[in-house]
Amino acid sequence: MQEEIKDPALSYVLANIDKMLVPTLLFLLYQKPSHGYELIQKIHEYKYHDVEADPATVYRNLRRMEEDGLVISKWQTGQSGPARRSYELSPAGEEALSRCVEVIDSKVQKLQTFLNDYYLEVRGK
Repeated sequence: MQEEIKDPALSYVLANIDKMLVPTLLFLLYQKPSHGYELIQKIHEYKYHDVEADPATVYRNLRRMEEDGLVISKWQTGQSGPARRSYELSPAGEEALSRCVEVIDSKVQKLQTFLNDYYLEVRGK
């Protein structure tokens, strides 16, 4: 039986875990604060997400994660070009990332058990 999640931010993260975009954003921001464009580029480099990381989807998720207190953003101005918003992981975001890892690890174990059972059955015939 799955435990009830009372924290809406964590509920949102765990509900979107299978697509891997939210956990990927949390992980990238855990590694270092980044601008949205940089996050989009890095997401395309990773092979473990199941959704198209178009800018609108990424920024929508970043806004939601900020509203939920998982990330913090601030405007940064450079010597050239327009100001850019930089995102960093909050303590609540670090906790959400840890929960994602726990859920993903549990799913991987269950999937591996299934595959092991399947291959034993197939090879046993």
